[in-house]
Amino acid sequence: MLTKARFPRSIIEVCQLLNHHGFQAFIVGGSIRDIIQGKPDPQDWDITTDAKPSEVMKIFSKDFRVIPTGIKHGTVTVLYNKLSIEITTYRIEGNYIDGRRPSKVTFVTDIKEDLARRDLTINAIAFNPIIEELIDPFNGIDDIHAQIIRMVGDPNDRLQEDGLRLIRIFRFVAQLGFDIDTQTLTAVPHHFDIFSKVAKERIYTEFQKLMKGAFFQKAIRLLGENGLLYQLIPEFLHEEYNKKLPKIELSRLDLTLGILALLSPESSFRLRFAALFHQLTALPTRSTKFFPPFKEKIFQEFLKQMKFSNKQITDISHLLKIHMLRLPYSIEAEEEIKDYSIRKFQFQIRPEYLTDYLEFYNVKEQVLHKEARLSEELQLDILTRAQKNPPIDLKDLVLNGDDIIEYFQLNKKLVSQREFIGLCLKIIRERVEVNPRTNQKRELLEIFEHLNRIISQCTERITRLVRIVSTDHIRKLYRNGSPEYLPWENEHTYQLAFWLILCLLRKDKSSIVIFDGTNFNMPGHPTHREMLGKRFRKYLPLYIHSTATEDEVKLNLQAREQEKPSIKKSDADITVFRRYQELLESYPKVLSTPEWSELIQISTRNQNFLTMIQDLAIKINQNRHRLIIMSGNVLSGKTHTSYALQKQLEEPKVS
Repeated sequence: MLTKARFPRSIIEVCQLLNHHGFQAFIVGGSIRDIIQGKPDPQDWDITTDAKPSEVMKIFSKDFRVIPTGIKHGTVTVLYNKLSIEITTYRIEGNYIDGRRPSKVTFVTDIKEDLARRDLTINAIAFNPIIEELIDPFNGIDDIHAQIIRMVGDPNDRLQEDGLRLIRIFRFVAQLGFDIDTQTLTAVPHHFDIFSKVAKERIYTEFQKLMKGAFFQKAIRLLGENGLLYQLIPEFLHEEYNKKLPKIELSRLDLTLGILALLSPESSFRLRFAALFHQLTALPTRSTKFFPPFKEKIFQEFLKQMKFSNKQITDISHLLKIHMLRLPYSIEAEEEIKDYSIRKFQFQIRPEYLTDYLEFYNVKEQVLHKEARLSEELQLDILTRAQKNPPIDLKDLVLNGDDIIEYFQLNKKLVSQREFIGLCLKIIRERVEVNPRTNQKRELLEIFEHLNRIISQCTERITRLVRIVSTDHIRKLYRNGSPEYLPWENEHTYQLAFWLILCLLRKDKSSIVIFDGTNFNMPGHPTHREMLGKRFRKYLPLYIHSTATEDEVKLNLQAREQEKPSIKKSDADITVFRRYQELLESYPKVLSTPEWSELIQISTRNQNFLTMIQDLAIKINQNRHRLIIMSGNVLSGKTHTSYALQKQLEEPKVS
């Protein structure tokens, strides 16, 4: 039962002041509903009165702060004791012309007339705390107890008046967990034309409130069942969203709704929207993967149209960048590896997103595999270890960019030297990430000395006109001849090679660099080819893809015995070739060509090999290609081709 004692003293005093001046004052709206449900401390306070807006302003202006927030429609906001109280004059509304605003507002003196123009029965309850009078003409209290959302009067009339009410119904479902009465739910699809007239800002404000609700999954399910979801997000109607994906017999929409349904009630706002939109970039990319590649520009433009704030866009975008990353380690991994891996992982994803990442990973696995691949034991271990092993940031290092400039005597005005500063910082940060005890000046300076030796040895190998940069060579120098690649060295070695290439290309504009890179013929490497093509496009990169039969590989292995000592002896042998032969045959026969480059296929043991090399040298000189990227499997003769081409390019007769 409602009594005066259940309301804050400040609200009672505002009602008393209106009453003292001869006006009625009723508390209405969400606060009444919350108190009936037994919720503590309602936040939204609305009072309705027969006093005109000008009279309300006059009554409260002397001792209160008053804001004429919606005075045209009869609303004045009074700030009192840290409460924001909206006071609105009883009113009735004329015809709705644009499906959102009444053509006119008429102030009245009867509270029941005012309640009759409201949207839902649960919001059309009024209580006068001065005389403890309850007005409930549409049985809203019964609907609250029955947990039913019902329109005041005829649902079709209410929805036709204001298109925003269509989504407000589902927002209350998300916040309260109530059911929608059948008559109201059935009426919704008949008013999509009115809904389309409502400003996007208003719609998506309501939609964001819906997604914050404790029962948002129920609201999304109902939105989908009656079609309003597809008015909000028309992309969900696209055929790409609704056709079955291979192997899993689920559509992208099935995946999306399945993942949303498994999120916990405590899931974050950004995670809910990341789960809702994670399939969005499948449309422009035509991806056939379960989880399409994330296209940030497309996605951010979409969120801007939905009127998300910049902070929300950043948060949701970041989750969509990281949600496909692998778990940092398995439960069976060694302790030292776990500590390093969790530091590295947190630096990559940022610690504040770890909980979101783990939940997203878990629910995806449950939808795809009907079970959680992330055990409770592993999840607890990751979270516990993350607290003990924070990521190493640049600001945590005992040496900084100025120390690098001083040690290497760099000029940071030069682009190449600024790039090198960044590379050095990354290398020492990741070394400290592996072992925080190395964060000492002497230890980090030793890394600088090692880098200096690598650069010196690489530049000593280059010839005057054609310079060969081999990632294998740099990687061997980097790991000091050790046969094992440590997990943190892989990326560094490639970055160091790319930096050396750029330096060589910038230093002498007439030189040609042959970059003996990696196995670009692998299925996962078209993206890598594109990246290189884009990064070096001003130097007209030309890809040479070498191929070889097993017999040719034997000859290539023999040829390697004659190579320079610094790159002598491949880590591989003929058994490696046989092991990979079946896999290699499954690779694409026709390689994709990067947008800013050209690709030529060549066989190292072809009887016309020398003629092909000569023609290639002429082509390179005529078209002024300055970067030649060697491609092929590890035993295909890339090195043999490199040296043959180098020799031909340096011959004076080639013009």
